[in-house]
Amino acid sequence: MRASYHRGGRRRGSAMVLFTAMLPTVLIPLVGLAIDASIGYIVQAKLSGAVDGAALGAGRLLGTNADTVEIAGEFLNANFPTGFWGSSNLTPNITYTKTFIAHTISVSATVDVPLLFMRIFGYDHSTVAASAVATRKEARVELVLDRSGSMSSEMTLLKFKAAEFVGKFISGYDELGLVAFATSGVVGYPTTRPYNYSPTSSGGPDTNFEITQTNGDMLDMINDIQSNSNGRTNMSEALALAYLELQKADHRDNDPTRLNAIVLFTDGVPNTLSVYANDPSDNSLKSTSPCTYNPATAGVASTQMIGIAEGDSSTSGGLYFLASSDSNSAASWMKYLISNETIGTGNLKTAVTNCTYLSKTTPSLGDLKQVPSKDYWGDSTNDGTAYKSSPMYKSYTYDSNKPTVGSNIAIASWNATDNTAQRILADTNLNVTIYVIGYTPNGGVDEYLLKRLANTKDSSNHNSAWQTGMYVAADDDAALEVAFQTVASAILRLAR
Repeated sequence: MRASYHRGGRRRGSAMVLFTAMLPTVLIPLVGLAIDASIGYIVQAKLSGAVDGAALGAGRLLGTNADTVEIAGEFLNANFPTGFWGSSNLTPNITYTKTFIAHTISVSATVDVPLLFMRIFGYDHSTVAASAVATRKEARVELVLDRSGSMSSEMTLLKFKAAEFVGKFISGYDELGLVAFATSGVVGYPTTRPYNYSPTSSGGPDTNFEITQTNGDMLDMINDIQSNSNGRTNMSEALALAYLELQKADHRDNDPTRLNAIVLFTDGVPNTLSVYANDPSDNSLKSTSPCTYNPATAGVASTQMIGIAEGDSSTSGGLYFLASSDSNSAASWMKYLISNETIGTGNLKTAVTNCTYLSKTTPSLGDLKQVPSKDYWGDSTNDGTAYKSSPMYKSYTYDSNKPTVGSNIAIASWNATDNTAQRILADTNLNVTIYVIGYTPNGGVDEYLLKRLANTKDSSNHNSAWQTGMYVAADDDAALEVAFQTVASAILRLAR
C-alpha cells in the first residue's frame, strides 16, 4: 500500500512540473491569444454595424442632390466612437456609382486594434475590416389599402402604418400613388374626378406625393380613408386600378429604369367583382329579362350596366355603383364615398330601368342568366380550379349559371383576382413586382391566393419569368409595423 502511494505522489509531482514548464511557453500565450481575439471580434462587430448604418443611412438619399459620400462618412464616424476599445487609425473608403438602372454606395473601413498579450511575439496591433453596399432604384409604387368592413376597428392603425411607409420614400424623387378598396375600388392619389380609365391618360404615381395640392397630397388622402362598415372585398378591381395607374406613370415618364411595384394590404378574401352585365358582345342578362337595355347599346354609357356584383358563401346582392366613376371632386371625397356605393346614383340608375331584380328596392342578380365570363377589367371569372385550394372556397363547386348563389360570385371574384395579378405580372414592359401584406387577426386571409398574387417562390404557380414578389403575414400591431418596414426595405433594396 505504501509503495503504491509513493508512486502516485511521484506522478502528481511530475504533472505539476510539466504544467509549470508549459505555463510561460504554451498556456499563457493561448490565453493571451484568446483575449486579443475577443477584443478584435468586439471591435470588428462594432465596425461592421457602423459600416452597415453608413450604407443604409446614406442609401436612403441615393439619387437625390445630397452628398451621399459625405453623409455616409458622417454616419460612420457617429456610429464608431473614436478610440473604441483602444482602436485607432479608422480608414474609410466610400464610393458612389450610378448606372442606367440604379444608384449604389459602397462603404468599407479598416481600423487598428491594439494587441495586449501578443506583443511578446512582436505584434502590437491587428487590423480589422468591414464593408457594406446599398443599392437604390428610383421607385414607382402603388399602395393598395383594404378598407372593407372587417377593418372598421383597425383603420386608425392601418393609416398610421401606411403614413410611416410613405415616409420612407423621397418626395421629388420616388413616385407614389394610392388605391383604396372595399365593395369597390378608388384611386385616392393622385386625385382626378371623374376617373379616366385610359392607360395613356394623365395620372399615375408621381413625385409630388408629399406636396400639398388642390385636393390634398397622398398623406391627406390616407388620413381621409374610412372603413365601409358594410363593405365587401373587391380585390380584383383594386389591383386593376393600381395597374392602370402604373401604366399611366410609365406612359408619362417613358423611364424604363424605374422599379414598378404594387403593395397590397388586405385582411380578407375576394368576394366581390366589377362587371359589365349587359355587354352587347357578351350579354349576361336572361333573354326573358324585362330590362329596357337588354343588351346595352354599344358606346352609349347611359345604357350600360357596369357595376359591382357581390356575394358570399350563401347569398348574392344586386348590382351596385362603381366608386371609381364618382365625379365628386371635394377634398373629402374619400369620406364621401362611404355612403355612395349604391345603385341609386350615376348611369347605373338609368341602365337598370324596368329590370325585375337589378333595382334598389329588390337587389339581387335574378335578371342574370350567368356570372359574366370576365370582370369589367377583362379578367376571366371562371378560368381554372385553383380556387379549390382556397381555405374559404375549397368545399364549393363553381357554377357560373347560378349567379344568385353567393358562393359563385365569391369564387368568380377569387378567379378574377388571381387572373388580374397574372395579367399584371406577365407585362414584360413594366415588370411589376407585387408585395402583399396579409393582416390575419380579422378572421384570416387566403395565404394560398396572396402568395400566388405575389408570385413567391413557394406559391403554387410560381413563374420564374415574372418578377418574384413577397408575401408577409402580420398577426398583430407590432408585426404589421415590421411587415411595412420589410416591404419598404425590399423595394428600396437597402440591404448589405
